[in-house]
Amino acid sequence: MLALLASMVLCVVALWLLLGAAQALLYRWLQPTMRAIDPAQASVLLVGWLALAPVVALLTAYLLYSPDIAGWLVAGHCHSGQCVSHGPRSGLAVAPAAVLALWALCGVARCLWQQWLPVRRLYDQLTRIGDDRGDYVALSSALPTAFTLGWLRPRIFISEGMRAACTGEDIDCILRHENAHRRRRDNLRLLAGRILTAPLPQRLAHATLDDLKLCCEKACDLSAAAALSREAVAAALLRVARLQQGQVVGLAFAGNQTQRRVLALLEESPSPLAGGVLFTVASATLLFVLALVNPLHRAIELLP
Repeated sequence: MLALLASMVLCVVALWLLLGAAQALLYRWLQPTMRAIDPAQASVLLVGWLALAPVVALLTAYLLYSPDIAGWLVAGHCHSGQCVSHGPRSGLAVAPAAVLALWALCGVARCLWQQWLPVRRLYDQLTRIGDDRGDYVALSSALPTAFTLGWLRPRIFISEGMRAACTGEDIDCILRHENAHRRRRDNLRLLAGRILTAPLPQRLAHATLDDLKLCCEKACDLSAAAALSREAVAAALLRVARLQQGQVVGLAFAGNQTQRRVLALLEESPSPLAGGVLFTVASATLLFVLALVNPLHRAIELLP
């Protein structure tokens, strides 16, 4: 029983790590497409891209260890005269499975410790000391800042310094942008991306996570521009970026690649990917998983 469980864990975690590393290397070819399509769709696709490695790993393990399904995908072979359908197992899988599982769990725990808990404490503290004005929480700080904070129930925080330094149109733009972050649950989206890549070395997922954050910001910029104008949002971005001077907390209004966001506002609206392209990619992924089952079964059984 221990050998079977260890073999299953080894299959899932090893595939997660290997596929995640391969995805990071392949992303350079996917990046131009993600930056050229509708940012709202791109932010969803990027989370899906980051989730692909663990989902494929789990799906492959399910197919590999489901006798009724594996019988169709694994070439027939016998062990010690027994030819029944079986999931691959090896006694030598126990040690590597324990090491890899511990590595993955530590990565996820570290991500939650560094992301979830500090933000939760800051959210509670700012909510207590701030002045709740319905649409946002006003902070009695001279530092000009505006941001969305929180995971499950995000709130908008705007300092008195920001209100004093901005026009009424700028504040309206900020509120519309940050409300879009709230509706889209972008903080939770970014946290999910970090958790999905937590077992990997941070530098491997850095480009994808940066683009995910940029797509979230672009999508919220366009949401604000739909009610105001693209020029008004671009002008507010530039003014707030000069005021904030790089002091950013959470999803700050002008805190991520301001130049790219301004250019995106002033250019023609990008189009989403066609449904046919997404169907083709999903089909290719499923075929890849099915083709992976038989060689992976053999590879695990090569362990004595």
